Amino acid sequence: MSPTETVLDALLATAAGDMERIEALYAPDCRGWSAGREITSREELLADAGDRATGLSDVRVEASPMELPDGTVVAEWRLTARHTGELNLGEDVVVPPSGRSLDMRGAMFAELRGDRITAFRLYWDEADLLDQLGLLPA
Repeated sequence: MSPTETVLDALLATAAGDMERIEALYAPDCRGWSAGREITSREELLADAGDRATGLSDVRVEASPMELPDGTVVAEWRLTARHTGELNLGEDVVVPPSGRSLDMRGAMFAELRGDRITAFRLYWDEADLLDQLGLLPA
């Protein structure tokens, strides 16, 4: 699998809560950062993904990853889904199912060793997600 295919597969697996694929695609000592979260191992990533796995359904991810000359893979992505289960947003914030449709965009920067992701950074608009979930004042 090429580095760009690995990153695309990782985005899909993480969005869908596919724990087996996450375990296969990330190194045990991976490090990561995302809005309001810092990951220091694959076990933490699995726990974090597990907290959100049942919150979304009809998950679709579109991404266009590309490898930079230094080996970093950058992927612009778009995720669409329905909020049909409890969604754990961290910091003891659990959002009950709303049935709302979500449409989010962001970017991932990933570093790989062999065929596994060793470090990643995810950038997306957390306020936009909160707004789509109906959690911000009008």
